[in-house]
Amino acid sequence: MPESLRNVLGVVAAFALGVIAFFVLIGWQTLIPTNIGWLNFADRAMHTLGWMFFRQAPWGMPPGMNPKLGLELASSIGLVDGLPLFALPAKLLSPWLPHPFQYWGDWLLISIVLQAVFAYAVAREMQAGRLVSLCAAAFAVITPAYMFRVEMHLALSGHWTILAALYLYVRRDPPRRWMWPLLVILTSAIHAYLLAMVGGLWVAALVERLWEKRMVWSAALAEILVSLVGALLVLWAAGFFITGSIGTYGYGDYKLNLLWPLLTYRGWSHIIPDWPHTKYDYEGLSFLGIGIIAVLLVSVFTGAVAQLRATLTPRWLPLAVILVLLTLFAISANVHFADIHLFTVPLPSRIENLAATFRSTGRFVWPLLYVATIGTVVMFGRRFNVALAVPVLVAGFAAQAWDSADALVNFNRHLGPVSDTWTTSLVSPFWDRAAAAGYDNIRAIPLVSNPGNDWQALGYYAVTHDMGIDTVYLGRVDQTALAAIRARDQQALDTGDFEPKTLYMLNSAAAATAAAHMAPGDLLAVIDDRIVFARGGASLAQGLDIAPLAPGG
Repeated sequence: MPESLRNVLGVVAAFALGVIAFFVLIGWQTLIPTNIGWLNFADRAMHTLGWMFFRQAPWGMPPGMNPKLGLELASSIGLVDGLPLFALPAKLLSPWLPHPFQYWGDWLLISIVLQAVFAYAVAREMQAGRLVSLCAAAFAVITPAYMFRVEMHLALSGHWTILAALYLYVRRDPPRRWMWPLLVILTSAIHAYLLAMVGGLWVAALVERLWEKRMVWSAALAEILVSLVGALLVLWAAGFFITGSIGTYGYGDYKLNLLWPLLTYRGWSHIIPDWPHTKYDYEGLSFLGIGIIAVLLVSVFTGAVAQLRATLTPRWLPLAVILVLLTLFAISANVHFADIHLFTVPLPSRIENLAATFRSTGRFVWPLLYVATIGTVVMFGRRFNVALAVPVLVAGFAAQAWDSADALVNFNRHLGPVSDTWTTSLVSPFWDRAAAAGYDNIRAIPLVSNPGNDWQALGYYAVTHDMGIDTVYLGRVDQTALAAIRARDQQALDTGDFEPKTLYMLNSAAAATAAAHMAPGDLLAVIDDRIVFARGGASLAQGLDIAPLAPGG
C-alpha cells in the first residue's frame, strides 16, 4: 500500500475515532437542530439564551450586540460564550432556520472529531507510528480537563485549537503562511481563553522559526499583521469590546493547584480519591488520568524517556518557555498544594486587575497537559515495538476510561428528553397576559450579579416573549454599568418612579418599600413564588388565584 494512502487512512481512522467518541459520550439527540431540551442545564443555558436573544435582536454595530440580554449591562454574543464562529453565520441564515434552532450539537461533534485528528497529527509529527498516534488521539478525547468542558462550557470545549497550535509548532515542514493566521482568527471567534493560549503558542512558534532561520523577518511581520488585525476585527464584531471593563473578581481563586496531575474531583477516578483542595480548584482540573499516569511510570522505569530526549533539539526551547510561563500564570499568585496554602506573591493592584481579565487562570495549564499526555504516549511507543506498545496503550486507555467512567457519562445524565421547549416554573397565566399587554422589560431589584437571581427561568420567559431583561448571566459584567443600574433602582424605590411596562422582580425588603408608592391599578403580588411589581398591572391578575401584597386597584 502506498505511503500516502496509509497516511490518509490514518487520518480517516482518527476522524472515525472522534465520531465514535461523540456518539458514545454525547449522544445523537444533540444533533437535532430543534432539540433545546438538553441545553437547559447550568452554563449551557447561558450560552443558549445568549444565542436565542442574539438571533431575534436587530443587527447593530458591532454585529455581535445583544441589547435585550442585560439591557444597560451591555451584552454581546461574545460575552455569553455564544460561539461567534457559529452564531454570526447562523443569524444571517436565521430566516431559513427552524424555531427554535441550536448549533451546539454540531459544534461538539466537530470539536471532538478535531480533538482526535489533531492529537493524532501531533503524535505523527513527533515520529510516532500510526497505531500509537491513534492511541494518543484516544487519550486526548477522554482527557478529564477536556470532557469536563464538553459537559459544562460548550464553546470552551474547542481544545482542538490548542492541539492544532501544537501541531503547527511540531511540524517538521514549516507551516504554510496562511496556517497560523487562520488558526488565530478562527480561535478568536471561539473563545477568548483559547485565543490567549493559542496566541502564546503562536508567539513561541514565531520565535522558533526566526531562531532556526525557517522564516525571514518580513514574513514574520506579515504574519503578525494579518493575525492581529484579523483577530481584533473578529473580537470587535463579536462584541468583546463593548464593556467599559473586562476585568472581574476572583483572581487567585480559580487557579491551578500544585497537585494538579493527581488532583481529582467529582468522580474522575475510582482509584485515586479526591484530594482536599480549595473551593474553586476545579477550574484547574487537569488530572492526567490513571492510564497516562501508569504509562508514564512504566516509561520512566524502562528508560523510555531517553527516546523522547533524543528528539528534543534547541527548536523546542521556545515552546518549553511558553509552557512554563502559561503554567505559572495558571498557578497564580495564590499558591496551594492540595488544601495547604504555601504562599501568596504580592502583586501591584494594577497587575492583579489586569490578570483578572482571565480570572480562571487554572485553565492555562492545558497546553502543558496535552504535551504531557501525547508526549507520554509517543515516548512509550518509540521505546517498544508496536506489537507490545499498542496493547499496553490500549489497556491503559481502557483502564482510564473505566476509572473515569462515572464522570465521562455525566453529559448523558443531563440530556433529558428531546424537546423544542424548556420546562419552566413560570406557570401562571399572568406571564402570558403581561407579555400580551405590552410589558417589554424584566428588572430585578436588587440586581444581583453575576449570575443574576432567577436568570434561567426569567431569561427563557423573556426571550420567548421578545422582552428585555437585566437579571442575567454573562461572561463579563461592566461594574460601572452595574453600579449605575443599582443607583437608579434605589432611586425608583425611594421615589416610586418605576418604569411603565416593566415587570419588577423584588425581594421582600424592596417589596415593602415599593408598597409605599403603590398607585391605583398597580400590582404587587407573589406569582409563582416570585414577588412581582407591575405599574398598572392589577388587571392582569383578575380571575387568577393571586393575592396582592398591597392595595393597588
